[in-house]
Amino acid sequence: MTPIDPTNNGVVADEEDAAALYSRLESDRQNFLDRARENAKLTIPSLMPPDGYAPGQRLTTPFQSIGSHGVNTLTAKLVMTVLPANSPMFRVSVTDQVVEELSASKTMRSGVEKKLNEIERSVMDEIEGLGIRAALVEAIKHLIVCGNVLLYLPPKGNLRIFRLDRYVVQRDYEGNILRVIIKETISKEALPADVRALLKPVEELPSDSRKVEEKEVDIYTVFYRDGDRMRTYQSIKGIKLKKSLGSWRADRSPIMPLRWSYLHDEDYGRAYVDEYIGDLTGTESLSRSIREAAAAASKINPMVNPTGLTRAQDIAKAENLQVISGRKDDVSMLQFDKQADLSVAQSVLQDLIARLNHAFMMNQSVQRQAERVTAEEIKAMISDIDDVLGGVYSLLAQELQLPLVIRIMDRMVREKKIPDLDSIKGADGKPVAKPKIVTGIEALGRGQDFNKYMTAMTQIIVPLKDILLPEMNIRDFAERALVSLSIDIDGLFKTDEQKAADTQNLQNAQQGQMGQQMIMDAVKGATPHLAKAAADSMANQQQGNAQ
Repeated sequence: MTPIDPTNNGVVADEEDAAALYSRLESDRQNFLDRARENAKLTIPSLMPPDGYAPGQRLTTPFQSIGSHGVNTLTAKLVMTVLPANSPMFRVSVTDQVVEELSASKTMRSGVEKKLNEIERSVMDEIEGLGIRAALVEAIKHLIVCGNVLLYLPPKGNLRIFRLDRYVVQRDYEGNILRVIIKETISKEALPADVRALLKPVEELPSDSRKVEEKEVDIYTVFYRDGDRMRTYQSIKGIKLKKSLGSWRADRSPIMPLRWSYLHDEDYGRAYVDEYIGDLTGTESLSRSIREAAAAASKINPMVNPTGLTRAQDIAKAENLQVISGRKDDVSMLQFDKQADLSVAQSVLQDLIARLNHAFMMNQSVQRQAERVTAEEIKAMISDIDDVLGGVYSLLAQELQLPLVIRIMDRMVREKKIPDLDSIKGADGKPVAKPKIVTGIEALGRGQDFNKYMTAMTQIIVPLKDILLPEMNIRDFAERALVSLSIDIDGLFKTDEQKAADTQNLQNAQQGQMGQQMIMDAVKGATPHLAKAAADSMANQQQGNAQ
């Protein structure tokens, strides 16, 4: 296609046709896309429909539901880990140098921490307001089943999701993004009027006027790395739209191509379902065989001896409780003698389901089959499963959580909703405050430390409290346990001055009570008139103190 280079119509020539580049990169994606479609057939087919799928078209139905149930269960667990419901997934931390400077002034440190907490709450409110939690549910499902998904956070609007068959990506050997191209097919009527005018066909021959105009067009949104910047533009039919030109810092670009796991020399990730595709395939095959065998076994076919006295026509037409003539030895039922074979298939199927339950962390997989199962056993098994997913938490924190927080904070800074933390720099010229993820693998590490403290408390300290308490520093133990939960203990424990003031107040209260008791004892031996006067005086004194 000849590049178009108009002067004042709002477009510039596309040096490299985006459509041709997208088509060239599709070949590198094809193997991953085929595998994703196979995985979707065994779990949730709508996540990655087959090639040529039209909206509303009927999809294949698996013969088992363990795949979809496992994906939904694992998704729910990961969403609650990545984006907790009642706590922030990140914390704005400051450098060690700033911490040392703030430690000299408790008032200044408290004010700084209060301001940072306000920023954290504002960002979390923005995340909930944008409906990102619902988008993350779908994104994590794609990661589990397909291994890849693209998130796009535009300058305005909500988070968008693109499945694997809608984009291509190029990375360097270290996994850094070099180029991402998104392909969207939309109706011409949805385009601005000036763009529609550019797409009108040029009639070069008389027959061209009779051609049917296309109702839909393909729009290619291209992001490419340029040094430490990520630049973008949109292209339609080889025309690069000038108004779509944009540029961001590489760590703040609006696109996030996510992967479940990856190899260093591959542009796309591998899915979690890939690791258990054998068990899922076997479960699908055996479920289908057992279901078809059960349908065959449920079929009732009477057989009549052709040389007997009973007529087959009478058996076929007889109503319930109708009397017919014949011999019972002439009639028998067709038997399905496959019970032994089906029992083997059922046993293997149950073994496959048990392995899949454990792989997808379903509740029944962590409970031992016994009459009595302690809560500690279940807690230990769940902790082991969490440890297995530690690598997944690390990758999600690197490619999803931290980039998402940085992009949302950048958008809020542009909208003047929060201050720009990058503008506050230290003596080394670097920002003194930056977001830090506090969920996932880091939360697991803190949780392990806290579990150790609680185990020491319940198993060692409490049983031997009479011996150990005089030898231990209980306050230091409590401080370490609180730190393992990321709780700031500054101001949580009383200072020596506060404890001395509390002791003095307690002594004064005790002396006041003793004085009142002595007066009451003295009043008991006095005359009724004097006792009433003394009681009224004490009541007036207490009322005056209350006021």
